[in-house]
Amino acid sequence: MHIALKSALAMVGIAFSTLAVAQVTFYEGEGFRGGTFTADGPVRNLDRTGFNDRAASAVVDNGRWEVCEDAYFQAANTTRFAPWA
Repeated sequence: MHIALKSALAMVGIAFSTLAVAQVTFYEGEGFRGGTFTADGPVRNLDRTGFNDRAASAVVDNGRWEVCEDAYFQAANTTRFAPWA
């Protein structure tokens, strides 16, 4: 259920890839510490959330997620996540 992001990941855009209820929580620090941002649907740009380029770890509670490096789902670097079974 816990999936850590690389601390160097410059995360800006988030999209989820299923229609099921999905939720992911991103943490400012490694090891699920620090400030958080939780999403339960697509986030096209994190600039307005105050969480742009700050994610170091994440917990996927439900659904499948795709994290894009750039806003508006631009996929210079894309990482896919799902809950552990």
